[in-house]
Amino acid sequence: MKAAWLAVVLAGLWSAPALKAQMYEEPASRWKGLAWTMAAHGAASGFDAWTSWQRVERNRMLSDGGRFTAESAARKAGWFAGVTLVQVVVVKKWGKRHPWIERAFRVGNLGAAGSLFSAGMHNLATRR
Repeated sequence: MKAAWLAVVLAGLWSAPALKAQMYEEPASRWKGLAWTMAAHGAASGFDAWTSWQRVERNRMLSDGGRFTAESAARKAGWFAGVTLVQVVVVKKWGKRHPWIERAFRVGNLGAAGSLFSAGMHNLATRR
């Protein structure tokens, strides 16, 4: 009986470093997934800005005299940076306790990336 307990204790001691390493890797993989969706969102935003350059802009928040200009691109980049910063702060503060927050941001980033990519493709299709 003592040999069985000794085997259990030794197995536990042997696996403890692996469990500790696994605990440290889980948040890194969570951040990695969120970072990929943020990158997709940023790339789609940049693509939309590139296809909108010097064209008529109907969005009043981005319009600079009715056109998409450098000032418009700066506003668009500022909005993206602000949204990304808020996501990072919220996930850092409440993400461990509420893992659904990070998943919701991932879905939102991918949705925004899809809609911005679609807008960019529309811009290319209607270019003269």
